[in-house]
Amino acid sequence: MANNATCTVNIFQEALLRAACGAEGTRALVESKTNKIASTANALGGGYRTPKWHDHDTGETKGNTQPAYDGNVQKRNGKFIGIVYTANYSAQKDNMEHNTLLKAKG
Repeated sequence: MANNATCTVNIFQEALLRAACGAEGTRALVESKTNKIASTANALGGGYRTPKWHDHDTGETKGNTQPAYDGNVQKRNGKFIGIVYTANYSAQKDNMEHNTLLKAKG
């Protein structure tokens, strides 16, 4: 004759979330998504160029640059956070005029 046994399992949601968010495999996933968004933003802004202008202080002609977007992943408060940002002035103008980062995020 078989005996019936009862078992109770308690899962602490916060501890599980901390463990999942801080795992190294999670870092790879966050880096992958961050790089994908940065690549998409670079592709979307590829045809944009800032106007040429003359810097009277240095005597240089500046501008006519393509936007550059870059990404970074950091661990903060036990969680990996991916940040995609404008890496040059042209990207700042492109993002301001066309919401490129928002479109790249999807």
